[in-house]
Amino acid sequence: MSAEDNQQQESLRDGWRGNGLAGRLLRGGAGSLSAQIAEVLLGLLLLVLLARGLGAEGLGVYAFVLGLMTLLSVPTRMGLPPLIVRETARGQASGAWGPVRGLWRWAHGVAMGLSVLVALGLGGVIIVAGVEDETLRSTLLWGVLLVPLLALLGIRTAALRGLRHVLAGVLPGQVIRPGLAVVLIGLLLWLPAVALTPDLAMAMMVLAAVLAFALGVLWLYRVRPPEMTRAAPEYDARAWFAAAWPMALSHGFQQINRYADVILLGILAASVEVGVYRTAAQGALMVALALKALNMVVAPYITRLYNQGEFGKLQKMARRTAQAALAFAVPSVLVFALVGEWLLVTVFGPDFGAAWLPLLILGLGQVFNAGFGSTGLLLNMTGHERDVTRVVAVAAGLNVVLNLALIPLFGVAGAAAATSVSLVVWNVWLWFVVRRRLRIRCSAF
Repeated sequence: MSAEDNQQQESLRDGWRGNGLAGRLLRGGAGSLSAQIAEVLLGLLLLVLLARGLGAEGLGVYAFVLGLMTLLSVPTRMGLPPLIVRETARGQASGAWGPVRGLWRWAHGVAMGLSVLVALGLGGVIIVAGVEDETLRSTLLWGVLLVPLLALLGIRTAALRGLRHVLAGVLPGQVIRPGLAVVLIGLLLWLPAVALTPDLAMAMMVLAAVLAFALGVLWLYRVRPPEMTRAAPEYDARAWFAAAWPMALSHGFQQINRYADVILLGILAASVEVGVYRTAAQGALMVALALKALNMVVAPYITRLYNQGEFGKLQKMARRTAQAALAFAVPSVLVFALVGEWLLVTVFGPDFGAAWLPLLILGLGQVFNAGFGSTGLLLNMTGHERDVTRVVAVAAGLNVVLNLALIPLFGVAGAAAATSVSLVVWNVWLWFVVRRRLRIRCSAF
């Protein structure tokens, strides 16, 4: 080993132990990486329990309502979480806690007000549309309680991240909430006198969200600086709204891209197909796990290298990230291709063998996603977020149109094809934008 290699290893160890910026980034990156992996694995375990307890049709009802509520929670957040992270960090650096306290109060009021409007609107739709299926109606009524909980949980998470408590910020929503859901659903399945239904499963998800939110409140109370408690709140709603709405737009299009297939399947196809597709979509997340985890680690370094003009190092880091993600994605898809149907039937049950083809299609889309690298992240972290919003908006529209066209013809395979095509278009377009804006090639090759 060369002297330079020894020096780099010593520097890394010192950075990990230190209290400086490098040490915080390394520890925060490792914690975020672990949380990302835990979230995906817990989500997969929860899906197995739900599939075993509900069957394909019951899982379809549950997945449709959960996707709908997650999408409806987007306008209630109104782009506030990233704004809270930014303004809290700025207030901590300057010691100006009045605006931070005002922003937190204003954000909670906005989220609760919009959540009430969404709940009233959904209730009106249920009445006007005359939802006759009692199970679907009951699951929808339980699910609407998730809308304010998801919004408030996002605000608490953002406040903790803004105070540089990154791990405490991500744990309640990404680890504790799905972990509690796994425990609660597992207990219900263990009790012989209880029959798991979609509405009961949704009620357990609401309970898990309440407990995770309460823990987030406790964490925030413990780490909140005393100077902030003493500061009088200051408000600037017009400026906050102007800064938040572009972030809300971008996040909304991303969520449409994520849930358009499930929601449109729930409208255009049978519930059993939604359950089958949800299983395939969760499995495909495993293919993208490496890229998602690596993005959490490299994000702050992208900004630093870009601001320092180190484009050669930025190019190298972007390419290595894509290569590592692709090295994980390709074997995952090969496993799905060879033994995916057997795995689905063995793990989830005989009703889910039909998820093999959509799983393979979605997995191939994620291989392309991994191979093109951190396209959107590179642009967001270097001040080109408007380009990302534009591309994501077009991709979301394309996703919806393709789903509407292909689901009636091909069912779950059509939904998977629509999602994968829009994902490939998104990545190819953003790759060219990265090439033009940053003068680097971010793909694996």
